[in-house]
Amino acid sequence: MGTPIHTLLVHFPIALLIFGVIFQFVALWKKESFNKMALYLFGSGFVMGIASYMTGDSAIPDAREKWGQAVHSMVETHEHYALITMAIFGAVLFFKLLARFKPYKWIMPLVLVLCIAGQPRWL
Repeated sequence: MGTPIHTLLVHFPIALLIFGVIFQFVALWKKESFNKMALYLFGSGFVMGIASYMTGDSAIPDAREKWGQAVHSMVETHEHYALITMAIFGAVLFFKLLARFKPYKWIMPLVLVLCIAGQPRWL
């Protein structure tokens, strides 16, 4: 297998988390089924994000081969934004799980703000 595992895994959390955000906003009008699906998407996206993050070092030699030594600063920036994204969606997952047990009114607005904050700037 010539492709680093990180390159294969990284697309899953991106798609799962984006669809989680979409379902979370749809849940404003169609409550329970979309809200539950958003929780599942955030949970699986977060787990896949951790797996992607942990396999990130496997992609460095391939990137260095393509772009040379300048890749070091790109990797650091990429890793920095990956950590920020995982922290935001880890908080989203935490608050959604908390809302299932203690439905405080302030949780859903906070989740929506975090969902917006966690989206890439190119969307």
